Amino acid sequence: LMSVILIFPMVLAGCNSGVASSGNQTSISKQTVFNFYDQVQMDQTKDQVDSELGVVPTESTQLKNVFNYMDEETSFGVCVLFNENGTVISKTLLYSNRKDIAFLTNKSVTQKQADQIKNGMSYEEVKTILGAEGTEINATQIPFEDNQESFIRVWVNDDESMLQVVFGTDGNVNSVMFFE
Repeated sequence: LMSVILIFPMVLAGCNSGVASSGNQTSISKQTVFNFYDQVQMDQTKDQVDSELGVVPTESTQLKNVFNYMDEETSFGVCVLFNENGTVISKTLLYSNRKDIAFLTNKSVTQKQADQIKNGMSYEEVKTILGAEGTEINATQIPFEDNQESFIRVWVNDDESMLQVVFGTDGNVNSVMFFE
């Protein structure tokens, strides 16, 4: 499980290059934010992703087989990691800053709440503590666990502080981080 925690920072680092600033966006909806992210499915080929999204991706200069797909109209996108066979094994939501997705969290979260979340808790238990659903920003297949998926969910406050929880392939908490 520690390997899972180590994989995410590498994938996320490769996904941050080339993210455009969103500026002043007035009518952003959940559908706008997740348009590209939701279209990418695990095990799709790069050609399928390219065709589905209809934009030319930017290849990461930091990691092999990592491509950023940006919607120029919204400045939201998806970073996709392809395996050696050329199929999707990870996707990460791209956004310019936390403030752009804060509206997806309908209740503020605190460090005190984060401290109550323990490894092994279920998503339902986490939602009970926080009083709100999290926003999925990453899904990754874990090869040494039969390609089951692990997820990262975030709760973002209007002041851009954020709680991030990694859920392992068993659906339970692997790691919790609160960012000011």
